[in-house]
Amino acid sequence: MKIWQLQSLLNEDFQSLQLVHFEQDYNKYFDKRFFEVEPMFEFWQPVEVYIIEEGKRKSDCPPFWGCSFALVFSERALGVLEDLVKEKVEALPLVHPEDNYWLIHILHAIDAVDYEKAIVETTESGRLIDFEKYAFSKEKVKGEHIFQVYLGDQVHPVVFVSDEFKHVVEANRLVGFEFIEVWDSEK
Repeated sequence: MKIWQLQSLLNEDFQSLQLVHFEQDYNKYFDKRFFEVEPMFEFWQPVEVYIIEEGKRKSDCPPFWGCSFALVFSERALGVLEDLVKEKVEALPLVHPEDNYWLIHILHAIDAVDYEKAIVETTESGRLIDFEKYAFSKEKVKGEHIFQVYLGDQVHPVVFVSDEFKHVVEANRLVGFEFIEVWDSEK
């Protein structure tokens, strides 16, 4: 079993998105609230986005310059992946003049890090700030297709996915997804 870090592929061939009203929308939705696992749908007002590089290929997971760790899915990607992500994420609508895009807000953070094997970066005072190497409890990630983890008492902003999630993306030829292997249970 492998766990993959999921992010948008930063590629010169693909379009990327930006907030139309950056300062207003960033302060309202992305400053801190987005990195909590509490639902945002009740107060979410559809946010306007635009394509930065017109004329490039469309992506099913375009880079979103409004918030670097946030994932955006195309309507096609959301439909393909819905069974794997339902009840683990909320899809928040983004307003674009031509295409339907959804901001993927992860609602599922699990206590699955094996701190005896993981390597954690700390400050001099001992505060946990990042992972240098991930290690997971196999039992806790089994059957989990999309999730975040805790770093200390905070939700770590990195999104993790299963082999099955990766396989579904590849089998359906979704483009713009980047998978970085971060853990293999066999190693």
